[in-house]
Amino acid sequence: MALESPVVNVTQGQLRGLLEKNIYDEPYLAFRGIPYAKPPTGPLRFKDPQPPEPWTGIREAKSFGNVAAQIDMFTRELIGSDDCLYLNVYTSSIEATSKRAVMVWIHGGAFIHGSGDSTIYGPDYLVRKDVVLVTINYRLGVFGFLNIEHEVATGNQGLKDQVMALRWVQENISSFGGDPNNVTIFGESAGAASVHYLAISPLAEGLFHKAIAQSGVVANPWAIISKEPKQYVFRLAASLGKETTDPEEVIEFLKSVDTFELLKAANNILESKHLIFGHFLPTIDDKSPNPIVPQHPFQQMKRGIKVPFLLGHNTCEGAFLVGQEYNSAFREKDSNKVFEKFNTDLDLLIHQELQDKLKKEGISGHDVKRIYFGDRPINYNMKQEYVDYLSDMMFIQGIFDVVQIQTELNSSNTYLYKFSFEDDTSLMKLKLGLDFPGTMHADELPYLFYPSILRGLNIDMKFKPGSEKHKLSEIVTQMWTDFAKTGNPTPMTTDLVSVIWKPVRQGDTYDYLNINTTLKMETTKTEEHTFDWKKIKNKL
Repeated sequence: MALESPVVNVTQGQLRGLLEKNIYDEPYLAFRGIPYAKPPTGPLRFKDPQPPEPWTGIREAKSFGNVAAQIDMFTRELIGSDDCLYLNVYTSSIEATSKRAVMVWIHGGAFIHGSGDSTIYGPDYLVRKDVVLVTINYRLGVFGFLNIEHEVATGNQGLKDQVMALRWVQENISSFGGDPNNVTIFGESAGAASVHYLAISPLAEGLFHKAIAQSGVVANPWAIISKEPKQYVFRLAASLGKETTDPEEVIEFLKSVDTFELLKAANNILESKHLIFGHFLPTIDDKSPNPIVPQHPFQQMKRGIKVPFLLGHNTCEGAFLVGQEYNSAFREKDSNKVFEKFNTDLDLLIHQELQDKLKKEGISGHDVKRIYFGDRPINYNMKQEYVDYLSDMMFIQGIFDVVQIQTELNSSNTYLYKFSFEDDTSLMKLKLGLDFPGTMHADELPYLFYPSILRGLNIDMKFKPGSEKHKLSEIVTQMWTDFAKTGNPTPMTTDLVSVIWKPVRQGDTYDYLNINTTLKMETTKTEEHTFDWKKIKNKL
């Protein structure tokens, strides 16, 4: 078998990959577009994933599979396909010597965008660290999360796709030099929330052994639709001309609708509520015979995470949301529609998924406004205050809720971080035209992955050895892969990683690692943060 054209055996048949070189001109093997489930098309639309079909002969695994059907985040074009359940495997060797730790990446994108291909998530850095890297696609939006609260379509198909991919890994990863008994799942944003869902669901138990959640948990309000998801299904069908409240009739109709027509219709029924990305997101799927979210995640997460768990956030998460079109008021000083809505109805400041929880705690929209904006009307000049509010409500509150649960359960293997390196060439800031100080949502990704889109744009972002960015990439990939191998991100100190990362401990003081070109262990208390709205309200 020639190395340039490696062939491996998997449960469904044989696969032929190819020899590639990373940006440092070092070789690795790539197997792309591997089906891990049957195409969820036709009668399988909105159904749980089914095992993949076998094939005869050698299947070429040199090109990426289709991305999930979606509206492109930046171009707004309709792209992808229903037939999207593919994964990719990158490995330095398929020789059966010592098996290597496996890392399975779950991409972000608010459960409506993204893919596991190398456009953003190139393997160049991680594959150098002697791990087997797997990246996956899963169904998104209406195709991945439609829930009519009836057994005919119970929701969370996208999360169950992830479970199916992990089952495939268990069955086949040893053929790529990977150890099925040492699998780490990791993801960012919606991918991180997915990691958390998997970590607290019995459905995924035993399929992985460590977990990393970057800037996302199930407690974030954008990660769940908890109230009557079926209302959006009926509204969707009605918008396409099918007026009925019969679940089976609705689902049969929606199965017949063209992929892109369904995408457009799902987007068109989106209400212009504050910070609602879509109506088809993870839901409580208790009508399923095998639910992955059998109860509200606020309750489910209290069972804690039993495997070694690493989580954290960036310093300025909320700036990313200001770049979205529904916050265009920050782009045009003469457009104050967003602020007019807030000043008229302060309850809009609380995400609808948090309203019941905060009501029980006695927190109102008026309280939130006073905490972040004082007694003045919210206006264009309060950009930084608005970003701070978004960071807290949409990300940091939920992350610390999870940390608190882990400490209450006396978990000794939960690691918390804050990523603080500020890049003057942040791809997200450049793309969205933002100039906020701090580290934005997703700003850590270029230090884990090399985005191949840069090659097509003739942009050279290869970190030069000796540079600060190269050092940071080496630090982050070393800690992440050490955690995958051992369950400890800093099993020893080295010239590169000179600090021992302490896990969080019981009590109200949390240890965390401040990740920059110089690593530093720091401590914090929730009462020191603006996101502790209850304590601040009492002080006010």
